[in-house]
Amino acid sequence: MNKNNNRLIESFTAVGGLLLLFGAAVYITGWTYAPYFYLVGSLMFAAGQFADRYMGDDRIVKRLRFQQVLGALFLVLTAFLMFSDDLHARLLEDASLGGSLHSLLVGITRRNNWIVTLSIGAVFELYSSFRLDRILKEQD
Repeated sequence: MNKNNNRLIESFTAVGGLLLLFGAAVYITGWTYAPYFYLVGSLMFAAGQFADRYMGDDRIVKRLRFQQVLGALFLVLTAFLMFSDDLHARLLEDASLGGSLHSLLVGITRRNNWIVTLSIGAVFELYSSFRLDRILKEQD
């Protein structure tokens, strides 16, 4: 890839990252359009991650790139979980659990299931980006 394509991918990924950060931060307030901002941002971020290729032979860099792609997939999954709050509650309503355990599970997980996938994706992205930067600097 040439430098212009790399800059385009980096800027696309950066704008997507800002949108998904904004969407996640504002979602907590209950704003109706926050999941849409997050969805667009996560799709842009994931597209940037998918488009960024590594053509070398280093197994560590390939593993870290796979972790970045996996993290991007978790971030996209988070967007769909933001839209699934009502579905989540309906699935738990049909459970054959006792009344108090059922209400505890609904109370704990309702509107918070997206936080788990967001956290997993963020850890994958952060770890792999710092490690990739260090390894690629050592190779140069």
